[in-house]
Amino acid sequence: MQQAPFIFFCRPGFESDCAAEVQAIATAHNFAGYANAQPDTGYVRFHMFDESSAEQFFELLDLDDIIFARQWFWAKAELEQLPLDDRISPIQEVCAEVAMAKTLLVEHLDDDDGRELSKFCKKFSTPLTIAMEKQGLIHEDSDFRLHILFLATDHCIIGYSPIECSSPHKGGILRLKAPKNAPSRSTLKLDEAIQVLISRKQQKDAFRLGNTGVDLGAAPGGWTYQLVERGLQVSAIDNGPMDKKLMATEHVEHFKENAFTWLPEKPVNVLVCDMVEKPSLVADLMAQWLEGGHTQHAVFNLKLPMKKRFQEVADCIGLICDRLDDAGLAYFWQAKHLYHDREEVTVYFRLKARVAPN
Repeated sequence: MQQAPFIFFCRPGFESDCAAEVQAIATAHNFAGYANAQPDTGYVRFHMFDESSAEQFFELLDLDDIIFARQWFWAKAELEQLPLDDRISPIQEVCAEVAMAKTLLVEHLDDDDGRELSKFCKKFSTPLTIAMEKQGLIHEDSDFRLHILFLATDHCIIGYSPIECSSPHKGGILRLKAPKNAPSRSTLKLDEAIQVLISRKQQKDAFRLGNTGVDLGAAPGGWTYQLVERGLQVSAIDNGPMDKKLMATEHVEHFKENAFTWLPEKPVNVLVCDMVEKPSLVADLMAQWLEGGHTQHAVFNLKLPMKKRFQEVADCIGLICDRLDDAGLAYFWQAKHLYHDREEVTVYFRLKARVAPN
């Protein structure tokens, strides 16, 4: 018997990549299932064949481990042709049978149809939450997050996810405003990456006043801006011109050199890189910096090909991991196709310590 599907939100146009990744996760854990992904919808349905497997899959899923997914939940019901004069009652009825939740998200997809629902979802969220609280379905002690995903004003999917393993943001989107003084909008990519990929503890360690950073392929300085704002002294490597206001801060030293060959005289705390180059070349460069001990933290973008994007990302990350393993280095990594990314995936690596030889 087919079980209720798992829902994974993604950037429209990347449904096949998200589906391939989720399928790979299921296969790696010997779970039988299949993905249903319609192009440009912004989400994937993944079906399991039995309840036991679905429950185990639910237990192991963690949004931090899924590169191409922004949000996820286990769907328990799909309601169509909701009465427009009272959508709350049938939703409450289903939710009472699902699970008590700590928080409630009324969500929509990131495609054209979904964005048209944004105002409705925002307006509907408050009365639904109040009604759920009155019925005792929202409780502080719960470990779950309830999701109401609207595909139309009379059509929604209801499900839940673990609080610790899903996003607190609607649709998994961290919305940011572009700083007025930033040299380019690409600054939002690094801002989001730092907030999503790096724990608060590691942020305090990496972005401490007086720490040093390097931005490879820096011009005009969108990513350098984020490092400077966080107190770092930055070496900007690029043959192109840097933003004058950014240079006036006196927290940036501009080196007009080849980003693939330049190295610092002393190790730096943070390396960032957003160069438009083949992902394999960037991965090789990042491996050089990390295995050579030139930086502890590295945040970089992998520009994606048109096809087999998940496989390309997996290969690039695998290349770096293999190099660090061979060097006897312990490390942490995470990657995500962020909201402010387009045809790229942002990756974070942090060195922990050198592994003692056997």
